Amino acid sequence: MAKRSAAAYDAGFFLQLSLGLFFLALGIMGLGDYNSKVAGIARFFGRDDTLRVVMAVVELVMGALLVLGLFLSVSSGLATIFSIALLILWAAYIVYYFFLNGLLEPSLVPWLYEVSWRCVVLAALWAVGRKYIA
Repeated sequence: MAKRSAAAYDAGFFLQLSLGLFFLALGIMGLGDYNSKVAGIARFFGRDDTLRVVMAVVELVMGALLVLGLFLSVSSGLATIFSIALLILWAAYIVYYFFLNGLLEPSLVPWLYEVSWRCVVLAALWAVGRKYIA
């Protein structure tokens, strides 16, 4: 039986596609929130959004790389850098917001729900990123 040379439509393909679309949307929303009038007022009063903008740009680029990587050849060096950066930033986000800045807030079940779906995304990033980080 002949092997297909096209991309295999297996669980890994759909996981990478889903992650790519998720991070594209997250990056677009993050940059859109940065440009809102409320964010402008908050920056006027001293709020620093540098980390949010950096995270949004990394999410946007990584989302694009994940989607394009399914159909085109993507530079392995660039994909590796953004894979590691997003994995580290996503893990740092989880630790900061859910462990250092509000352990079990507002209560156990909502906290557990929020932490668990973000950990699922982290595990998926790790699984998909292994193909680039080798």
